Amino acid sequence: MNADELKTEGLRLFQAGAYDEAVTTFETAVTAYKTAGDMAGQGEMLNNIGVIRRLQGKREPAQTALTEAAALFVQVGDRNRQAQALGNLGDLYAAKDRTEAARYYSDAAQLFAEDGDREKQSQVLRALSLMRLRQGRFVEAMQRMEESLAARPRLGVFPRIFRSLLRFALKLFGVR
Repeated sequence: MNADELKTEGLRLFQAGAYDEAVTTFETAVTAYKTAGDMAGQGEMLNNIGVIRRLQGKREPAQTALTEAAALFVQVGDRNRQAQALGNLGDLYAAKDRTEAARYYSDAAQLFAEDGDREKQSQVLRALSLMRLRQGRFVEAMQRMEESLAARPRLGVFPRIFRSLLRFALKLFGVR
């Protein structure tokens, strides 16, 4: 199989819940992409490996794969996929080191904003908001949620009302 076929097979295995087999397939795809000189492909496969290892609770391999993926995306100038890898690192750290998680989420949100991907920027800010909410940092959680809603390209009626309520609450707290 070539690299793209390995990628497709790895995704199929992942969706079927065969995580270890998917990782093995993605690792083979990393090698195939490396042989082809496709650093973006390598990064994408490493990002996939990192996500799976995070889901399996294997922090060290997840961190290694996601960090390598982000570095490869920097080298090829792909800010969007770099931001995805950083957001995944934020997810990885959210349970253990919330300071690092916040840094990764913030960096990802900034890169998504620079790349014009407002939907993904909104998703990362929402994840940061929910993490702050779980920490009991309510004002900061409201700020990040308001930013998340402001970043969304299209808001329905209820999200617009929610954003207005958040803005009002933040004014009451003297933040806005």
